Amino acid sequence: MSRAGGARSTGRRRGIRAALLLAVPLLLSGCAATPPLPTEPPGIDTESFDGTSGNGLWLVPSTELADRILDAVRGGGSVAVTGTVHEFVTSEEGELLPGRTITVDYAGRAGAFRASLAADGVSTSMLVDEGRTAVRGNAAFAAASERPELVEGVCTVGADPAVAQWAPFTDPEALLEAILSGAELSVAAPSGDGETLAVQIGASDSRAGVLVVERYGPPLPRALTLAETDGDAELAFADWGAELELGAAAAELGCE
Repeated sequence: MSRAGGARSTGRRRGIRAALLLAVPLLLSGCAATPPLPTEPPGIDTESFDGTSGNGLWLVPSTELADRILDAVRGGGSVAVTGTVHEFVTSEEGELLPGRTITVDYAGRAGAFRASLAADGVSTSMLVDEGRTAVRGNAAFAAASERPELVEGVCTVGADPAVAQWAPFTDPEALLEAILSGAELSVAAPSGDGETLAVQIGASDSRAGVLVVERYGPPLPRALTLAETDGDAELAFADWGAELELGAAAAELGCE
């Protein structure tokens, strides 16, 4: 298993590739079908905003949309993130091949979270709680990491390199930043009584995905759908700001 730094290359990467290149390559294969994208939202009518129709995200300049959403994420507290990411890779012959299938089950915030992550036979459960870290992996992950002790579980004070191996899926802000920063973003003015807004990722003629965010209050993400040549993703965001209890996860990992 190579280190995360070895997977990075120069230049800005976007979308799924931007997120996956931050994670350690697990050299696994998987099969996936590309999910359909939500219907493209209609055009923007800036004159319809009257101060009561929502947070006005559709009036924010496109170059500032990513920052506005990421600011909301930073202030949103803990969050539950669940879903699946499929990666596609290009062979030396130019053929598109299935790569990793990553499942994500995360709850918490930066510095305090529990997560269970898996990628085609490799799986890890982890807990990070204000300066202490607990990690347990299956035999495949322990072997790939060259750390057989991970099968029984490891409890440490400070960071554990096993957590970094799954980045950015252990940090919702970092994951969203990798996808949104530098991408072309747009938001249509709302119509009707819906409680969400659709942030289109990519140009109108080559959409890469849609991030659904709150219409009222801070534009906190609710769902992310991506479909690119690099892969596809379906992630749900829920329970923003909920009080997080990590005691059960610590006990399960043997690190009470």
